Amino acid sequence: MDYKKFTEDLKAAHKAAQEATEGMQDGGTANLDKLFIRLPRARETKVLEAIKEAGLYCRGKRRWIGDGYMVTVSGAQGYVREKSVTVFAAEMYERGYEIMPYRQMD
Repeated sequence: MDYKKFTEDLKAAHKAAQEATEGMQDGGTANLDKLFIRLPRARETKVLEAIKEAGLYCRGKRRWIGDGYMVTVSGAQGYVREKSVTVFAAEMYERGYEIMPYRQMD
């Protein structure tokens, strides 16, 4: 796995999500939406370093529909968080990653 490319892809997706939600009102139902990304055979320490370097948060590898990483994309609570995850997921999918948005109302 190319960890440098992964970091750059995360940064680009994060930027797209931020641009898409700029100026949005953060109303609506509070949620815990995140992005789940599967990276088979990737080294967990390297993946976590890349996520942190991209300005995102992940506690570590988790088991949910297989092994992967639950990445926090936005610190918002409602519509902004929902939109951020949607845009971020689309960007990462287009870059060839195996992703799935995780949706949960608080």
